[in-house]
Amino acid sequence: MREEPLRLLAGAAAGALATVVDTEQWPDLRTRVAAVLAPDLVDVVSARMDEARLRLVAVPRVRLELARAEFTTEWRGSIHTMLWERPEAAGPLRAVLHEVGPALPRVAGDFGPADAART
Repeated sequence: MREEPLRLLAGAAAGALATVVDTEQWPDLRTRVAAVLAPDLVDVVSARMDEARLRLVAVPRVRLELARAEFTTEWRGSIHTMLWERPEAAGPLRAVLHEVGPALPRVAGDFGPADAART
Protein backbone atom coordinates (compact mmCIF):
# COMPACT_ATOMS: atom_id res chain seq x y z
CA MET A 1 0.00 0.00 0.00
CA ARG A 2 1.25 3.45 -0.83
CA GLU A 3 2.43 5.80 1.91
CA GLU A 4 0.00 8.69 1.35
CA PRO A 5 -3.25 6.70 1.79
CA LEU A 6 -1.92 5.35 5.10
CA ARG A 7 -1.00 8.85 6.24
CA LEU A 8 -4.46 10.19 5.32
CA LEU A 9 -6.20 7.30 7.02
CA ALA A 10 -4.08 7.80 10.15
CA GLY A 11 -5.05 11.48 10.17
CA ALA A 12 -8.73 10.64 9.79
CA ALA A 13 -8.60 8.14 12.65
CA ALA A 14 -6.66 10.50 14.92
CA GLY A 15 -9.07 13.31 14.12
CA ALA A 16 -12.07 11.12 14.89
CA LEU A 17 -10.53 10.14 18.24
CA ALA A 18 -9.78 13.80 19.05
CA THR A 19 -13.37 14.70 18.21
CA VAL A 20 -14.86 12.22 20.70
CA VAL A 21 -12.16 12.42 23.37
CA ASP A 22 -14.43 14.29 25.79
CA THR A 23 -17.69 12.54 24.91
CA GLU A 24 -19.42 9.30 25.83
CA GLN A 25 -18.33 7.91 22.43
CA TRP A 26 -14.66 7.78 23.52
CA PRO A 27 -14.53 4.29 25.09
CA ASP A 28 -16.17 2.59 22.12
CA LEU A 29 -14.15 4.32 19.41
CA ARG A 30 -10.88 3.99 21.34
CA THR A 31 -11.41 0.25 21.80
CA ARG A 32 -12.48 -0.35 18.22
CA VAL A 33 -9.52 1.56 16.78
CA ALA A 34 -7.08 -0.19 19.12
CA ALA A 35 -8.55 -3.60 18.26
CA VAL A 36 -8.13 -3.00 14.53
CA LEU A 37 -4.64 -1.55 14.76
CA ALA A 38 -3.13 -3.83 17.38
CA PRO A 39 -5.33 -6.87 18.07
CA ASP A 40 -2.69 -8.44 20.32
CA LEU A 41 -2.07 -5.21 22.25
CA VAL A 42 -5.56 -3.71 22.63
CA ASP A 43 -5.10 -3.06 26.36
CA VAL A 44 -1.70 -1.42 25.88
CA VAL A 45 -2.82 0.81 23.01
CA SER A 46 -6.07 1.68 24.81
CA ALA A 47 -4.12 2.63 27.94
CA ARG A 48 -1.81 4.90 25.89
CA MET A 49 -4.83 6.54 24.29
CA ASP A 50 -6.41 7.03 27.71
CA GLU A 51 -3.23 8.70 29.00
CA ALA A 52 -3.28 11.11 26.05
CA ARG A 53 -6.99 11.70 26.64
CA LEU A 54 -6.41 12.58 30.29
CA ARG A 55 -3.84 15.19 29.27
CA LEU A 56 -6.28 16.67 26.77
CA VAL A 57 -9.32 16.88 29.03
CA ALA A 58 -7.22 18.44 31.80
CA VAL A 59 -6.41 21.56 29.76
CA PRO A 60 -8.36 24.76 30.33
CA ARG A 61 -11.31 25.23 27.98
CA VAL A 62 -9.56 28.12 26.20
CA ARG A 63 -6.78 25.72 25.12
CA LEU A 64 -9.07 22.86 24.11
CA GLU A 65 -8.84 23.42 20.35
CA LEU A 66 -5.02 23.53 20.51
CA ALA A 67 -4.98 20.46 22.75
CA ARG A 68 -7.18 18.58 20.25
CA ALA A 69 -4.77 19.53 17.47
CA GLU A 70 -1.80 18.28 19.52
CA PHE A 71 -3.65 15.04 20.33
CA THR A 72 -4.42 14.58 16.63
CA THR A 73 -0.80 15.13 15.64
CA GLU A 74 0.48 12.71 18.28
CA TRP A 75 -1.97 9.98 17.35
CA ARG A 76 -1.67 10.51 13.61
CA GLY A 77 1.96 9.49 13.93
CA SER A 78 1.25 6.53 16.19
CA ILE A 79 -1.61 5.26 14.05
CA HIS A 80 0.45 5.71 10.89
CA THR A 81 3.23 3.61 12.40
CA MET A 82 0.77 0.86 13.36
CA LEU A 83 -0.77 0.92 9.87
CA TRP A 84 2.67 0.77 8.30
CA GLU A 85 3.43 -2.35 10.36
CA ARG A 86 -0.01 -3.88 9.64
CA PRO A 87 -1.28 -2.47 6.32
CA GLU A 88 -4.05 -5.08 6.30
CA ALA A 89 -5.66 -3.08 9.13
CA ALA A 90 -6.41 -0.19 6.74
CA GLY A 91 -9.65 -1.70 5.40
CA PRO A 92 -11.10 -2.53 8.82
CA LEU A 93 -10.07 0.92 10.15
CA ARG A 94 -11.82 2.60 7.22
CA ALA A 95 -14.92 0.52 8.01
CA VAL A 96 -14.89 1.63 11.67
CA LEU A 97 -14.55 5.29 10.68
CA HIS A 98 -17.28 4.97 8.08
CA GLU A 99 -19.59 3.34 10.61
CA VAL A 100 -19.09 5.93 13.35
CA GLY A 101 -18.76 8.93 11.04
CA PRO A 102 -22.37 10.13 11.09
CA ALA A 103 -22.46 10.06 14.90
CA LEU A 104 -19.26 12.09 15.39
CA PRO A 105 -19.62 15.59 16.78
CA ARG A 106 -18.16 18.26 14.53
CA VAL A 107 -15.09 20.17 15.72
CA ALA A 108 -13.42 22.97 13.79
CA GLY A 109 -10.39 21.71 11.91
CA ASP A 110 -11.06 18.03 12.45
CA PHE A 111 -10.14 15.26 10.06
CA GLY A 112 -13.51 13.64 9.56
CA PRO A 113 -14.20 10.10 8.43
CA ALA A 114 -15.07 11.44 4.98
CA ASP A 115 -11.31 11.96 4.57
CA ALA A 116 -10.74 8.29 5.37
CA ALA A 117 -13.18 7.20 2.68
CA ARG A 118 -10.99 8.89 0.06
CA THR A 119 -7.93 6.82 0.98
